[in-house]
Amino acid sequence: MVLASSPRAFPKARSAHDLVAHGLGHSIMQGHFPVGSTLPGDAELMELFGVSRTALREAMKTLAAKGLIESKTKVGTKVLGRHHWNMFDPDIIEWHLDLGVDAQFLGWLFEIRQALEPLACATAALRRTPEQVEEMHQALLAMYRCEKSRQGFTKADLAFHRAILEASANPFLQSIGSVIGAALATSFTISSPVSSDEQFRRVMEQHQAVFDAIEAVKPAAAAEAMSNLILRAAERVGIKTKKSALAAPPVHAFSEA
Repeated sequence: MVLASSPRAFPKARSAHDLVAHGLGHSIMQGHFPVGSTLPGDAELMELFGVSRTALREAMKTLAAKGLIESKTKVGTKVLGRHHWNMFDPDIIEWHLDLGVDAQFLGWLFEIRQALEPLACATAALRRTPEQVEEMHQALLAMYRCEKSRQGFTKADLAFHRAILEASANPFLQSIGSVIGAALATSFTISSPVSSDEQFRRVMEQHQAVFDAIEAVKPAAAAEAMSNLILRAAERVGIKTKKSALAAPPVHAFSEA
């Protein structure tokens, strides 16, 4: 069952090789080119998309880097399975949202958030600078001001989460911004936090708890608050938890700038 697709009011302009990568990426994800099959030859693809050989080759390099295809001499270009795909790649996430995501995909988004965002909050509590705390605070205030605006709330909420990732000072954690953005955008098309006064109040209490813990340099409390926020968000959009794995390892700041 498809739950939602990501709204895009202003489609971004695409170069020729972007158009090819986008078109082939969609076709692969939709199963038009099944896993293990061989893509059509260069001449056919150039005619299909109306692009030059240079643009086509750039597109194929892009898709190969994302793990969707693999080219071999005298064999052709083979379509790879999902386990090869770079699921953190912003384009792959965007293409999934364009096509509409099902409950399983949305559940995967919440699982990876549950695994990494509490850690990001804990490390942010240990490393955040006064300027970063202020950035989180401004994003939080913007959320409070968007009680009736779904679009405004989504933008401010994403800014809040990205500010936390930035404060973690860990480039691996910072790189999951696209995953969080996808989860938030998709979730809010199903059930927005601004849909009722009571729901807005609860969501803001959860975000406030995260901020307060980070500001107070309480990593364990920050991680717990974020974990609770994500769990409640999953429940709000109908993603149910079947099992619980309680794991609260101590967090250490292993490297400093």
